[in-house]
Amino acid sequence: MWTTQAPVYRTRLSLMTLVGRLALANVDAAQRMQYLVSRLALGASDSCLRNHVLPRGDVRYSADRAALEQRVGLMAEAGAEGSVTIVRSLIEECTHAHIRCMEELFGLRTDVEPLLQLAFSASTRLPVMGSPSFSVRE
Repeated sequence: MWTTQAPVYRTRLSLMTLVGRLALANVDAAQRMQYLVSRLALGASDSCLRNHVLPRGDVRYSADRAALEQRVGLMAEAGAEGSVTIVRSLIEECTHAHIRCMEELFGLRTDVEPLLQLAFSASTRLPVMGSPSFSVRE
């Protein structure tokens, strides 16, 4: 199946590049998720503090409480959308890293020389097939 032996160090370099890109994508997603959670925690603690400070039973403050509840709901919705966006970008970055690694390994990119070649890859020419022959001598 393999037609040529690739230098081991070049294959390792390509795979280590993949591992590095995956690690950076995970660190980026973790940092963004931590920032989102800290902002949500700060907003939730601010809402709880305001809820305890507002006096109870007054008509004037019931509008403030309704606005506060609406703010908490909006904050939870924004947090859910933010986490979905972060996870989606992590999946896209991991997919692009895998695709780039496979392109480097099999020479599908024009700027990189192929590391591995399969018998059916575009850079390897297959022998020309003639007309079928049923001779015993051939």
